[in-house]
Amino acid sequence: MQSIRFLRNFLLAAREHRGVEETVFALLEEFLDGRYIRERGRPARMARYAQKNFFSILFLSVYKALGIPRERRMMYGVINHCLRGLVTGTDNLLDNEYKELLPLKLPEEAVRFKSVMHILLFDRFLGRVVSGMAEDGVIDRQLAGRVQVELFRAMVPIGAEEAQEEGGVREIISPAAILDSVHMYKGGRLLCLSFVAPLLIEQENRARIALAEQGIFSIGMALQVIDDLTDFYEDMRDSRHNYLVSVIQYEGTEQERQILAGALAARSGSGPAIEEAYPGSVGLVMERAIGEALQGFRLLAEAGYWLEQQSAALLIRQLFRLRGVQRLLPFFPAEKDIHQTLTSGNPGQCSAAQQFCQCPA
Repeated sequence: MQSIRFLRNFLLAAREHRGVEETVFALLEEFLDGRYIRERGRPARMARYAQKNFFSILFLSVYKALGIPRERRMMYGVINHCLRGLVTGTDNLLDNEYKELLPLKLPEEAVRFKSVMHILLFDRFLGRVVSGMAEDGVIDRQLAGRVQVELFRAMVPIGAEEAQEEGGVREIISPAAILDSVHMYKGGRLLCLSFVAPLLIEQENRARIALAEQGIFSIGMALQVIDDLTDFYEDMRDSRHNYLVSVIQYEGTEQERQILAGALAARSGSGPAIEEAYPGSVGLVMERAIGEALQGFRLLAEAGYWLEQQSAALLIRQLFRLRGVQRLLPFFPAEKDIHQTLTSGNPGQCSAAQQFCQCPA
């Protein structure tokens, strides 16, 4: 029954997120001349839409489970969408790619300028939304100013970590060091941005929100580890930190380390399937990522979220599909092993980094 309740509420949150996007599109029309706005196509089907916006929808559903009224959780949803736009625009520039969140009618090849426009527009949207909360009497002006400051302060360390890697890294640091100095920021703290405003505003419910934030932190850590499986060869090519590379170097077999040495020398951006070249280390990384994700969903459940252990495991399987590594699902632990992981109190090596989370429980 809990699974059905989760699906129902997740779909309701997906519909709320469509409302969030409509608010953002209205802001776009307010700030930008219509000749620079492309006509939007037909809305995506719900399944595809939920996949594309999974975490934005998850945050909205968590807010509802925590008892946050619809008006305020929609405002938090718009704030989150603006933060997502700022991060996406920045990543586009740093990674020389273009992922679009706004329908800009500009030359197709002008990807850098469109990314700059994303940053400029979403920054203005964010300011308008937070000041609008004060104008509507949701919060006072002093608190609105504090929300703006704390959102920026929370984003800076995440960007600073990216800056450390921009020129390339020169050594393979330990798995624990990657979790505590890299993934804590671009994994855990990145998703915790969604709780900066609620923790400041929802003071009567702060303890439960802080517990949910810790759960989201763990899920963010796990997600970044999963991404490292996807980006294994690209991270080596671009001289970026990668958790799987570190595990192979420090904990892998001699054969795995020899294969890794060749891949590091080539830095070609491609190579043999990681599950075939490094099966032992991939299994270890999978175990830790899944354990950390399950720990995150357990904390969400303690905070009042509608998802029991079995459904959480199914959802984590779906996350592997969403991140493009469904071929690694044969490494997924059996249900009895998942239960042992959760009851052992040691779901993975990521949890130690929770001491750095924005707000303690």
